[in-house]
Amino acid sequence: MADTIIYPSIDLFLYDIREGLGEDEQKIIRNCLDFARKVYGGIDATSLQEKHREFLKYKDSRADVVELLGKARTRNFKEFSTALDGYYYPLQLDDTYGLQVNFSGKLDANGKPNDTAQDIDSEPFNKLKQEITNRLSQQTGTIGQTWLLWGKLTSTKTNAEIEDIAKKCYTQVVSNYTWQRDFIGKGKLAEGTIFELWYCPQNVAGEGKEFWDKFRESSHHLLIWLFPEHITPDEMREKVRNIYYDFMRLWQYRHKVVWSYYQSRYQKHILKREYVEIQPSIRQTTELPRRLQTNSLKLNQLQNTLTTNLINLSDYSVALNYLENQSRTIELNLTNYRYRLADIEAKYPGSDLEFLKKFSKDEVYAPKYQSQIKADLANLSPGLTMLQNLNSTIQGIIDLEQTKSDRTLNTTIAIAGIGLATSQIASAVILAEIPKNKNPLAYQIEVFSLSLAIGLIFAVLTYIVLRIFRR
Repeated sequence: MADTIIYPSIDLFLYDIREGLGEDEQKIIRNCLDFARKVYGGIDATSLQEKHREFLKYKDSRADVVELLGKARTRNFKEFSTALDGYYYPLQLDDTYGLQVNFSGKLDANGKPNDTAQDIDSEPFNKLKQEITNRLSQQTGTIGQTWLLWGKLTSTKTNAEIEDIAKKCYTQVVSNYTWQRDFIGKGKLAEGTIFELWYCPQNVAGEGKEFWDKFRESSHHLLIWLFPEHITPDEMREKVRNIYYDFMRLWQYRHKVVWSYYQSRYQKHILKREYVEIQPSIRQTTELPRRLQTNSLKLNQLQNTLTTNLINLSDYSVALNYLENQSRTIELNLTNYRYRLADIEAKYPGSDLEFLKKFSKDEVYAPKYQSQIKADLANLSPGLTMLQNLNSTIQGIIDLEQTKSDRTLNTTIAIAGIGLATSQIASAVILAEIPKNKNPLAYQIEVFSLSLAIGLIFAVLTYIVLRIFRR
């Protein structure tokens, strides 16, 4: 006998970055436009710009949560149409945009009311998901997204039979599926049995934005929530509606943790590349003592090396700061995830949500992310100190060489000054009275030669005296 389900429904919880660290005003405005396009993708460009401006009114809001369609009950949802039972619910969540897209469909594939029993093998969830993805033009969340499949069973089932039904539901919405690989756990919530699955790609090529775009498009986080037969459709819908906001925040924190971790992998890549680039400067610095002894240092070469190192230091400092920021982001959102999950448990006594705690407790998930970034910071932070010390050493040598150069120049000026002054004095004294028996022009030439000789003698004597005093 085929398994059936009543009121199969699907929700998408999608998250976009609203204001990233270091992003300028224009980038924040573009982020808002990209998000508005997901909510109003089917309208013309002029109308989209108008909706975009409505979202931008909340750009500078400091509220933790803002309903972007207004607070009135009749305005904060954007419905699909009268013929379809679905809606968009966009929120501004601090530095993130959140979008819930719900779709049940008023009619099944055969044109019958949706709250009649449907055959699981007719793939009702596949049809529902396709409607949502088509409306979003296959766009995914820039931070991440979670799918929630839910519905009511029509007869009493064993735990094993419920899991078999969940497996069938899973294959309807995921193309690259392996239940054993993706299964995290299952539990109880509001009398229903709920399953969590996550496919986390391991071999994604690229780096930075290219890597993350490929990762988020192939990754999928999904929950399947199946209610027992004794609950009415209205009771089931009420239970699901009551938990929507908690789910919206819970998955936001979860995806921020994953997003921050993979952003940190790119920052680590930058830091390792910077560390390789400074190796020639390190080798040059180790040769400085020998070159100092042989007087083979050139001031302009040292200044060029210092300029290059200062640029490397700036790049390294920025990347290291971003890495530390991702660590703080993970810690904050992981704490919020735990608090929100504890709040859900308090609201639903008797529930079993231990499987959701795996993300915040198991070493293969968030704790691994925290440990990895801490290890990266411990390994890469000394590189900043090394660069700072390296630049201080080179700057010190430049100052020393500059002082030596200035001292030599001052000595030369002093010697030349004394020689010139002595020569002028001698010349003045000798020319005070020209002998009558001397030709004036010839006598002046003779005096010039004599005064020059006297100046040179005093210059040499000055040099010798300065050398003796310096010793």
